[in-house]
Amino acid sequence: MNVALKENYQEALVEQKKEVRELVMAGLEQIKEGKTDDFNTVCNRLEKKYRDAAVSN
Repeated sequence: MNVALKENYQEALVEQKKEVRELVMAGLEQIKEGKTDDFNTVCNRLEKKYRDAAVSN
């Protein structure tokens, strides 16, 4: 049972890392498109969006 839980945890961790990379790339794309001049603003906006979404799940 513990092995299955550990494997599920590892899979979830890998997926979360992929999501973070995708969010960072999305933020960089927004900067390239001129939607923002400040990467911190993009990161803060994405962090708030996904933190709120995680709470609602």
